[in-house]
Amino acid sequence: MNLKYARSGWKLIIASLLTLSTLVGCSAPVAKGVFIEGDVTGGEAETLNWILAADASSFGYVGYTLESLATYDNQFNIQMRCLARDIEVSSDGLVYTVTLRNDLKWSDDSQVTADDYVYTLKNLMFSDWLNYNYRDDWKEEVNGQKVFVTPSVINNTTFTITRQTVDPEFIYTLYDLIPYPKYISSKYEGNVAAFTQAKEFNELSYTGNLGPYKFKEWLRNDKFVVERNPDFFLGKESGAPFFSEYVIKMFGTSAVMQGALEAGDITYCGIEPPNVPKFKKLDRINVYTVPTRGYNLISYNQRANGWEGLRKKEVRQAVSMAIDKDTIVQKMYLGFAEPAFSFIPSSSPWYSEENVVKFGVAPLTGKQKAMEQLKAAGYDYTNNGDRTVLMDKNGKPVKLILVTTPGSDIVESMSLLIKQELSDIGIEVEVKMVQWPTLLRQYMMNKAPGSDEEPRYNNGPQAVSEEPWDLALMGHNTDPLAPSGSSVFFASDGGLNSFGFFNNEIDALFKKVKSRAALDRDDRKTIYIELARVMSEEQPVDFIVFTRANRGFQKNVKGIEPGINMGYNYYLWRFE
Repeated sequence: MNLKYARSGWKLIIASLLTLSTLVGCSAPVAKGVFIEGDVTGGEAETLNWILAADASSFGYVGYTLESLATYDNQFNIQMRCLARDIEVSSDGLVYTVTLRNDLKWSDDSQVTADDYVYTLKNLMFSDWLNYNYRDDWKEEVNGQKVFVTPSVINNTTFTITRQTVDPEFIYTLYDLIPYPKYISSKYEGNVAAFTQAKEFNELSYTGNLGPYKFKEWLRNDKFVVERNPDFFLGKESGAPFFSEYVIKMFGTSAVMQGALEAGDITYCGIEPPNVPKFKKLDRINVYTVPTRGYNLISYNQRANGWEGLRKKEVRQAVSMAIDKDTIVQKMYLGFAEPAFSFIPSSSPWYSEENVVKFGVAPLTGKQKAMEQLKAAGYDYTNNGDRTVLMDKNGKPVKLILVTTPGSDIVESMSLLIKQELSDIGIEVEVKMVQWPTLLRQYMMNKAPGSDEEPRYNNGPQAVSEEPWDLALMGHNTDPLAPSGSSVFFASDGGLNSFGFFNNEIDALFKKVKSRAALDRDDRKTIYIELARVMSEEQPVDFIVFTRANRGFQKNVKGIEPGINMGYNYYLWRFE
């Protein structure tokens, strides 16, 4: 439920500076009160040592204490934070010059320098000894080999990133960059265990004036607490932030969480669609309905410990046909969503419905059509009493495992709907509800059987997860300005391609949209249209819906700007 972060595939987007024009001419707000954000335990973070994280919640927690270089507002206007001025790009598109503010401080009061950023890139993010899940964002292909870009220190507040190839969207990756302090990190360099366990990183004690809040405590399965940072570099003139503490409170279910909002026990939480009318009638609550960059999908496990049928495009298409997206939009989300057919949301400038194959809506939906396609793919049906049962290649009934996380009424209802929809085409589905950390470690991470390699989210075609699974109902995010970041999920070498989809055409299109061929905006859109078409046809996952979120706040919270990135100015929020 975190308002500050979304990954494109878990790609970092944090809160940013809002112009203070609204405060000019009036007295600055007084910092007071505790803001309590509700969240369900399924979204709890894995670690505060952010370079080791793969989940959006971890980056969200860290983001309260660390600002990135820049972000964008609800209208996609770039907002600078740690930058003294916007990043300069050379005329040939190969050199990026980053100029930092000179008032950024670590907790020992030393200056945050260009050397800290370059060290973080070269010695940590690019290193072989740490498993940074988003390292591919910082690589380019040169002469058939993937190589890292080249960071260089120019002076205390300036560094450059030099590329050998053009990537029109690389600047958005650069905007997301946050640093580790070199003076601490260098003590642990090369020692994975020591770095992983480092107290400074796990307690965020190094963050100085880089975030509006300082870490206070984290009680897993209960709450994450940060307290106001009076030295916050963006709060010098305004006195921001304006809450004495910011708390993320964990709840077992969304129903209990929303009950806490109604009772006034928490300040904010997401409201699931069936409850929106009730909350809109409450005098104490403001409800904002906003577009999101988030979408729900069903991953199809194409690795060796998933049903072999899912490795066939025609079978994946048939399963997607059987799951009616309009039913999900209307019955589960009560209209607060729209059918999804690729990873690009309708809010993106790169969105187009041209040539997209729309499985799950008319005319490419229906149980009979799905069954006919499964037969055409070489699978037979048999009758078992009053049931029609799909048989696998060994003559056994097809039984699939769907794994997801508990806590959300919608997710649980959608799981049951999927189970019923697939039962109607002769496929038995077992639904497993597992906590988020377990889902990541036992079902998403993988390694080659019998090998000594470390489990990762993509250890190549031969890798399998610890636990077998066939379908995974999950939520993803994409960056509307730079959706190419989703290659981390769908490219063959994508660091988060946990479901084992390997496709040369998709790989080539992701490379093309991040090349000189995409410099012209019209050409880039043409590439995205083709990428969305191929993705929708291949169905590596069933893109279900892009959601519209309903955010419920106590009415005494002021300064909120509703929109797709409404948390971008959260540190200027205040109690009336």
